[in-house]
Amino acid sequence: MSFPRSSFFVGLMLAAGMASAAGPDLCEGLPTHTDRVAVKPVARPPFMKRYRDPAFGSVVMRITDAAEGQVYKPAYSTVQAWNADESLMILYRSGDESGHMLFDGMTYEPIRMLDIVPADIEEVFWSHTDPDIFFYVSKQSRDYGEFRRYNVRENRSELVKDFDEYCGARGLPVAGGDVHMQSLDDDLFGFRCLNDDDRWVMLSYRLSTDEVFTAPLGEGTNYENWTAPMPAPSGERFWQQGDSLSVDLKTVEASMDMAKYHEHANLGLSSSGEDVLYQVTFNAAPDGCMEGDLWQGVGHLTEHTLSNGRCRPVVNADLGYPYTTSGTHVSAQAWKAPGWVVMSSIGYDQFEWFSNGRVAPLLFSEIYLVNTDPADRTICRLAQHRSFSKHAKAAQYKPYLGEPHATISPSGTRVLFGSDWYDSGRVDTFVIELSAFSRAQ
Repeated sequence: MSFPRSSFFVGLMLAAGMASAAGPDLCEGLPTHTDRVAVKPVARPPFMKRYRDPAFGSVVMRITDAAEGQVYKPAYSTVQAWNADESLMILYRSGDESGHMLFDGMTYEPIRMLDIVPADIEEVFWSHTDPDIFFYVSKQSRDYGEFRRYNVRENRSELVKDFDEYCGARGLPVAGGDVHMQSLDDDLFGFRCLNDDDRWVMLSYRLSTDEVFTAPLGEGTNYENWTAPMPAPSGERFWQQGDSLSVDLKTVEASMDMAKYHEHANLGLSSSGEDVLYQVTFNAAPDGCMEGDLWQGVGHLTEHTLSNGRCRPVVNADLGYPYTTSGTHVSAQAWKAPGWVVMSSIGYDQFEWFSNGRVAPLLFSEIYLVNTDPADRTICRLAQHRSFSKHAKAAQYKPYLGEPHATISPSGTRVLFGSDWYDSGRVDTFVIELSAFSRAQ
């Protein structure tokens, strides 16, 4: 099921490059202006009924029907919710029977709860090469700490790798706390764990060769112990706390020009097919990011190229956008449409704009789509999510779960987001279907 990395990635990039050049404009029919608009009061939309977003005209549908105090949401903006061909989808559900639920990726009908307890809610990784497969590290007692492959058609999992040699019998390899996907050929994975000597270790794992590299993490090293090395899409390097690392975790290939490495971000492909980190940026880059950038890298979206450390502003004040909105996340999982990313912004401490009848600050409570191609940069506005998120008062769940965490599909033609819909006491998942979406794709 694994492929030779170089040949697979070259083939994928040739296909993706041709699709990007000749493919649809994902922003077609959607507004690209920077006008401030009001958030009109709208009742919780009906279940499984499409509606037009009143501000921007996109087609949206509430695809779950959460009970009071319950949550249905995409696991996180940085991980793929749909499988490789978008025929299936996974959402997280809270409540008496909490866990990950499998849905039909086209009709949005629930199929079944999945018999998994992953290391973290976010750490369920769909294969990019096989639509029936996802990967996870198990937290269940029967297979604790095992890295496993799950076949959804056969409804069973199998062992891929046991890391006891490096993590100890009770060590739990995790990809957090800044989780991203595996390489696009499903061959390179990254983890961290606390071993039997009470020391943190980071792990590089190559599935096709069963090769493991390790390096210390935490005290006495250049890296804090709370994040694992995350594979770049090409499988040729890792991202770790501001650095691009070699696969053997020994060499720093490049260091990024960024004030903080732990802002919300996502690894993905640039429009030209390079490994990049798309980051939400609140603080000026130490070296100014790019020559001529008056804002020194500050903005809703900044692109960092992993191979050489190059920094490029994408969505910032130069284009008429305000200082970075709080609670902004980015999803760069449209690997079939490289360079397209979706973003969600909340705007904490600004919720008076839900009820004062005035036009709200630009990007407040918005989902928006960005074509990062420097020759064709476009930002279109999709929908208003109306979620109070971490400031919800009626939440009988962890209010953090109300953050939208907008998540783009592999083709880039659909977007999922969660919303508590004006602090309703529940969180549902909504889908935005762009004009380029086709059920026959």
